[in-house]
Order: sequence, then structure tokens, then C-alpha cells
Amino acid sequence: MFSSPLRLRWLLPFFLASVPIFLGGWPSNAHALDAVTLQLKWNHAFQFAGYYAAKEKGYYSDAGLDVSIQEAQPGDDPVKNVLNGKAHYGVGNSSLLLARNSGQPVVVLAAIFQHSPVVLIARPQGPAQGIHDLAGKRLMIEPQSDELFAYLQQEGIPLSGITRVEHSFEPQDLIDGKVDAISAYVTNEPFFLDRAGFTYHTYTPRSVGIDFYGDNLFTTEQEIKNHPARVKSFREATLRGWQYAMEHPEEIADLIVANYSQQHARDFYLFEAKRMVPLIRTDLIEMGYMNPGRWHHIAVTYAGLGLLPKTFLSAVLSITTNQSVI
Repeated sequence: MFSSPLRLRWLLPFFLASVPIFLGGWPSNAHALDAVTLQLKWNHAFQFAGYYAAKEKGYYSDAGLDVSIQEAQPGDDPVKNVLNGKAHYGVGNSSLLLARNSGQPVVVLAAIFQHSPVVLIARPQGPAQGIHDLAGKRLMIEPQSDELFAYLQQEGIPLSGITRVEHSFEPQDLIDGKVDAISAYVTNEPFFLDRAGFTYHTYTPRSVGIDFYGDNLFTTEQEIKNHPARVKSFREATLRGWQYAMEHPEEIADLIVANYSQQHARDFYLFEAKRMVPLIRTDLIEMGYMNPGRWHHIAVTYAGLGLLPKTFLSAVLSITTNQSVI
């Protein structure tokens, strides 16, 4: 079913991180100051620390880039914003794989989180509460949360049986009972809920073997085709920023408060930073690293739940065992 050109299309999301390495010949810096926009997937937070560090420490400007960092607003979809030209780069989940399958020309540049921080947090309903008690409930879920949908499906909870509510980015809505559960990051919402003295239950996809990449940096085929040197420079400066941010969390927390958001206290950003360490694992893995076998596992999970065509799997296998076409 899959022709060779289609196999090549599928190759891009898995391997673009290695394209700058294998293609070679690109200049290390852009020749002119290019204005580009990065679309975040949430409010300003330490979750995006590497991008702030790359901008404020001059890594982007050294690469000839003038980068505008755009936080998400309720209802924003980073993939749509990048595809519509509102941004050149974006931060998304592993559901970028599903977007690719649907014909959207997104390309993953780097995986920032080696383990996704995405979870479901629910209001308490009883001492024997479990994930299945979410059936029929109101769930506030952000865009590009397909790994959570995969989790619910794997647990036998039909998506037609839940009421999806647009995410407000406000954990107070859970406390106030406006919804029964919210999509959340283990690095984020627990800070507010714990300090409010609110009892809650956390459900993670990793409990059923759904262990995806998180906060993937992505762009479009068009950006790569038209501005290959800019893509290379942006990726390199970004990963340099991430390395710095994780080595200097207190400095970056101060920077966020000073230049990006006073919405939260400094303690919140340091809480995030500490919780991110075991998810990013810079002690074991190079920042931004992506493994083709891991992407194959993600595809297998999606296919097993009917979210990807099973005919796709043989193509993935052939792709992940042959990098020479790059």
C-alpha cells in the first residue's frame, strides 16, 4: 500500500533531528537577522525554559535569529497556528504523528521530554476511585492530547462517553467543580492543588505502558525546504538554551519572573524545574534526542487503538532500520 515516496514522507517526522548532522554544508549561523515566531502550547512557565534561555542568553541572536515566543491562549492549537503561518515553530505532543498521518506536513525537530509529563487529574469521588470513574464525566483537555485519549481507550472508556471541555489553563476550575478532571502536567498543576489543600487523584498513561515523548519541537516541511539553514540554526540554539536552563534553574526562574510572567511565584518555576529533571534526563541522554524505535513504539500504540492504520507499521519498521536515505 505504501509507495516509496510515501515512505520517505513518513521518514521526516522520525529523523529530522539527524538531518542537520547528515546533510552537512549548512552555515552555522544565518546571514541576516531573521524574525521567527515560536508557538508555545501553554502559558509561560519553566516548561519552556530552554527557549527563554536561548533568547535571553543571546544564543538565538548569535545564530542570526530574532525569535518571538508566543504563549498559548485558551483554545489555541499549536499545530494549527504553525500550519496557518501564525508561527514558524511550535511545541507539541507525540500526537504530531497523528497529524502527519492525516496529511498535515509537520516535522519533528527534537524531543525535549524523554517521558511525557501529561496526566489526568480528577476530583475525589470516593475511597475506591479509579480511572474508570471518569466515564460519563466532564474532562477539560487541551488540544493535541491524543495520548490521553489513547489511555482512556486502552482502559475501555469510550471517548463518546465523556464530555470534553475547552481547557482554561486554570486548575481552580477543578477545585471549584466546574469540571470533574483536567489534563495536566505532573510538573505544573500539583503545585497549585497541593497549596490549596485540595485532594485529587492522578492517572498517568505510563501506568499502562503508554510512555511517549513530550513537548516536541516541530516545524513544517515548507520551513525546512525554504529555510534549511534557519531550521538548523534555530534547533541548535534551542538545544543549547535547554542545556543551559537545566543547569541553571534558579537563574532561569528569575528570568521568567522578570521578563515573561509574574502570574506565578518564583517557587512555582523552581517546582517545575525539579519535577522536569527525571523527565528530560540530561544526565543520561543528549538534549533533544529521538530514537526511531521509540517513535515506532508510539505508532504501534496508536495503531493498536485504531488511531493509526495498521498498514503504517510495516512502513515505520522499514524506515527506522534504514537511515541511509537521509
